[in-house]
Amino acid sequence: MATTTRIEEEIEAAYNFRGHVTLKLRGGQTVEGYLFNRQLGDRFPDGGFVELFLKGSGDRRNCAVRDIEAVELTGEDCAAGKSYEDYLKKKAEQEAVKA
Repeated sequence: MATTTRIEEEIEAAYNFRGHVTLKLRGGQTVEGYLFNRQLGDRFPDGGFVELFLKGSGDRRNCAVRDIEAVELTGEDCAAGKSYEDYLKKKAEQEAVKA
């Protein structure tokens, strides 16, 4: 049974986050963007990879898990406070104003 590493846990949290993240890579480079895909585990070369849409350009970038030293949730969660219940409440309020 494979164990989950700290980096895999950070990647999983970043994948579930709905905002920009910053990857700190070996060699001091940082990459910021929206992490939209991850493939983790021993069955993948280099321990897997992540894919991001880069902040500012929207270009795609792949990063090998073995090259990632840390993952930070650095952007605002764009979906925070935007639950379906909030939508229904706001819609009902708008309908009440129209009536």
